Amino acid sequence: MLSMTPPALSSRPPLPVRPQPHERDGRQPQPGGGQPHPHTAQHDDTAARELLAALYTDYAPLVIRTAARALRPDDRDLVDDLAQDVWLDTWRHLLRGNEVHHPAGFLATRTRRRAIDYYRLARVRREQATDYTDDVALHRITRMIGDAA
Repeated sequence: MLSMTPPALSSRPPLPVRPQPHERDGRQPQPGGGQPHPHTAQHDDTAARELLAALYTDYAPLVIRTAARALRPDDRDLVDDLAQDVWLDTWRHLLRGNEVHHPAGFLATRTRRRAIDYYRLARVRREQATDYTDDVALHRITRMIGDAA
């Protein structure tokens, strides 16, 4: 038979309750303790700007060459767009306070990865659902199958 006795209570004293800021002086608490958020705070980005300018001066041809090699021949018109994305990503990287120890390898790797990401996204964009009840879509599919066969 089960006993209905309550479990033993802890021998530790309860935790003290600190008054909240609005309970002490009547003001409502401010998020973040009144400190500005680090991403919205104004900061000096002069060093990052100078470093990016130096990197661009020295390594812009490398980024263009790497982008041209990483893209398919049909997509050579995207080289400038890809290079611009790489420089934008590098700028964000520098603004976060990160360092670039080996700029040539860093930029080449970032460029190749950006090209891979582009092709992954392009594949997803090409793979769209088709409504087989639509006569125009059905005609387009049969024409593509006929051309491939």
